[in-house]
Amino acid sequence: MSRVFSAALAAAVLSGAAFCAPAYALTEAQEAAACEGDALRLCAPYVPDKAKIHACLVSYKAYLSPACRAIVAPGKKKK
Repeated sequence: MSRVFSAALAAAVLSGAAFCAPAYALTEAQEAAACEGDALRLCAPYVPDKAKIHACLVSYKAYLSPACRAIVAPGKKKK
């Protein structure tokens, strides 16, 4: 993966997660680490558009890792 693509993806994930997560919850690095894999797997065509990546992650919340889901779509946990 190119360095530019990785940097663009990390920036997009960070900005999208920042809109959803409580300010006290996680650092930006933790948010990026939680969602980077999901963003690459599910939303790569939308890089570097931050809003589209965030919308993509929200639309695929059922397929997100638990850590990313907690940031992107917090709410009731599955039983």
